[in-house]
Amino acid sequence: MLLGIGGIALIVSALQQFNSVDESLADASVPTILSTTLDSITVTPDDISTNEVSKEVATSTNTPIPSLTLPPTPESTPTPLSDQVASGTKTLEFTDGVILRAGPGTNYDKLGSEPAGYVAPVTGKSEDGKWYQIAYGARNRVWVSADWVYVESGTDDIPIVQAPATPTTTATATNTVAATATQASVSISPASSDAISGKTFSLDGYFVTGISTPRFLVGETINVDMRIVNSSTSYVSFGAWGVHTNLYPNFLYIFNGDRPADQIGANTEYSWDNTPVSIANPGLHYLQMGICLDNAANCLASKAPGDKWYILTDAIPVTVSESRLSPVSSEGSPIEGSYFAAEKTCTAGTSCTASYAVNEKIWLKLRIRNASADDKSFGAWGVYANPYIKRYFNGNGDADKVGAGTEYSWRDWMSFDTAGTYDLQMVVCLDTSDSCKTSTPPGNNWHILSGAIPVTIK
Repeated sequence: MLLGIGGIALIVSALQQFNSVDESLADASVPTILSTTLDSITVTPDDISTNEVSKEVATSTNTPIPSLTLPPTPESTPTPLSDQVASGTKTLEFTDGVILRAGPGTNYDKLGSEPAGYVAPVTGKSEDGKWYQIAYGARNRVWVSADWVYVESGTDDIPIVQAPATPTTTATATNTVAATATQASVSISPASSDAISGKTFSLDGYFVTGISTPRFLVGETINVDMRIVNSSTSYVSFGAWGVHTNLYPNFLYIFNGDRPADQIGANTEYSWDNTPVSIANPGLHYLQMGICLDNAANCLASKAPGDKWYILTDAIPVTVSESRLSPVSSEGSPIEGSYFAAEKTCTAGTSCTASYAVNEKIWLKLRIRNASADDKSFGAWGVYANPYIKRYFNGNGDADKVGAGTEYSWRDWMSFDTAGTYDLQMVVCLDTSDSCKTSTPPGNNWHILSGAIPVTIK
């Protein structure tokens, strides 16, 4: 009996040690503390005469983000099914970030989103073939638009699934949100506390045609960088730190808790980089860095502006949309443009516009789609901004074609050596490589595959 009691004691002790380690790992998630000012770095543009895979990978020395406690967002829950996915079921892949819905249409509830590259089994399609039902999790079924997915080996054998009952209150709710968003599009004047002030707040934005602010989709990741300063001689604790938006849900929490990590050392800076947030409702949002200098419970139960809440920066306006722009086709071209955007880091306190310096790299995202039943080759694909043209592909290789029913995406950059205003447009040349190398739009077998993104070169 004594041996049994001793064994139990050892097990309990081991479990206590394990739990202690687990808690210490959680508490180790702290932002980068900076005690010195960083020197500026000068970057010299590379030669762009040759093509190379241009896909930057964000790196960070930060440890994982602490556990988040987000304000609850009303959502529908997928209906559990009793059947598992059958063996051999076809799969599809998301060609862009895609919104998951409860039924085949934008009038159905949003159930979440998944990024480009997400793969899921296809369990059915709508009668018109414009929506697919997929398995999401072990037993749940959700719907996605056919415009932003690729189904391997055709879709004829995918069974038609009857749509769920159409929601009866969706139209009223949508109209109410849109009206509120328009009327409430204002920011809050920054106000620092006695000790804590904001130093930097920025985000990675994407400019598209027809929208003057950075544009994101509902549920799409917005990467933000934040930095605050404690100018006092004592530690200062906070119950919440994150991003304030003038529209619901009002505050996007990045930190909220009462742990040792949730405090700023005396005379130090506290930074958090490449932090993903997302916005669940469409409209024009004014994003500002904010902090709550109270305990976590009080911070979660209140919102800015209010007691012990401080908005630390000016606003960065962003537009959040429910739907993407329609694909752009050109007469005589089997290839259409499905996405085109110019990247720009927007910093609070400066004008967030598509403006760049002479010879500055302008990073661009391009995507084209072949909606036909045959592979289609091209002699060049790139960006035109009269009189400049940047050809990212020039050749007759296997890479210089778009497979039947597939999309083809690329990220690369161009620059301008003369100040002025230019309209960026995605173009493709459906001719031989040699002809495309020596010709320019318009005409000459060149096709315009996007609307214009105006950029200013200073």
